[in-house]
Amino acid sequence: MTKPASPKALKRLSNDLGYTPTLEEWNWILEQVGKAYKTELRLRTMFDSELFSLNSYIIMGHLEDYLQMSTRIRAIEAHMAAEDLVAAGTRVGTKRNFIYLAAVLMHYFAGRELFISLGDIDTASDLDDHLIVLDFWRRATIALRTDGVLTNVHASPPNSSQVLDAGTVERMVNDLIPVDSGVLTTIRQLSAQLMSYCFLENCDSRIGVCDTGPYPLGDGRFLAVRELCTDTGDFAWTEDIRDLVPHHNFVIAYGFGDDVAMETNVWGSAWFTPHDYLKHMSHFRVYVTDNGTLTPLTVSELRPLTAAVRKAHKQLYVRYAQMSRKERALCAAQMYAGKLKPWARVAGAYDDIDWSLSPRVLQLYDRLSDNEFALELLGSVFVPEDRDSVFRPLE
Repeated sequence: MTKPASPKALKRLSNDLGYTPTLEEWNWILEQVGKAYKTELRLRTMFDSELFSLNSYIIMGHLEDYLQMSTRIRAIEAHMAAEDLVAAGTRVGTKRNFIYLAAVLMHYFAGRELFISLGDIDTASDLDDHLIVLDFWRRATIALRTDGVLTNVHASPPNSSQVLDAGTVERMVNDLIPVDSGVLTTIRQLSAQLMSYCFLENCDSRIGVCDTGPYPLGDGRFLAVRELCTDTGDFAWTEDIRDLVPHHNFVIAYGFGDDVAMETNVWGSAWFTPHDYLKHMSHFRVYVTDNGTLTPLTVSELRPLTAAVRKAHKQLYVRYAQMSRKERALCAAQMYAGKLKPWARVAGAYDDIDWSLSPRVLQLYDRLSDNEFALELLGSVFVPEDRDSVFRPLE
């Protein structure tokens, strides 16, 4: 077990862009994230997909991240620093958001654990690459979060994340629309349809839906903020379909009272009590950010938007169904391993990077298509019996 960080050290780790953490401090961060990751994976993340071989593509995406991420980060930061990328444009409503950033750290180091389990590397391999990934993630996280911590584990309240500044929260509060029975149905239908489409577009993964909050408003009231960002050209499988939706980047602000509780897990998915939390919503506002600013939509725009997303969803499902199982798996692996694309585009480094899947990972497809083997491998990595954290320390 790594020595806990002191309050002074934790503040420096979480706020000082110029500070270079020690190896012991990096290991402490990895241990904290890895413990929370393991807990979440045990509790509530496994589900089946009728279209996608989830276990296979998750492994392929993580392995690809391990092989490519440090090289891609070097190419991106040759153009623009991580903290400057965060500052470019709106803080919410893009794929440079909290869930994508958390995935940079967790998926890369999950890839390390997978390669160790496969016998391809050992715990002493590739330290310089590990530090590149950690440093990028840390500086981007410091720039993104407004609550002064690196992980939700250390946030106040625990299991929360805040990326909005006070001015943006105030602006959202002023924009909120009170909920009546008719509006409630409209916003619930749009929320459900957008989430469903984001899951499908991202091959039944959560990465297209990012939650932050709670943002306290006093008297037990709070704001929950959900970002739903759809494809604008990175996924070949959405060609012609993506244009059916008039907007691609959405932010929904939900207002709740003290009859709802919210927790945001380590990678940026929220869990609410009670489960039918949207029935308890008192206010809301839907924004689009395609033009780089928070632009509110009117209630009258929401039903046509829901219909457009529903149409796109149906067509995308048909397209997936017409693919072979392997074709779908490769789409999913490309999606999972493409999380740095939004950062590369803003930095002007997109064309400097080869985004294709590496031959080393492609060669593993047949082996990983054995679901029993893939499930056993994932289980040994994500819920290891010999340690509390998913991640082993760096050496």
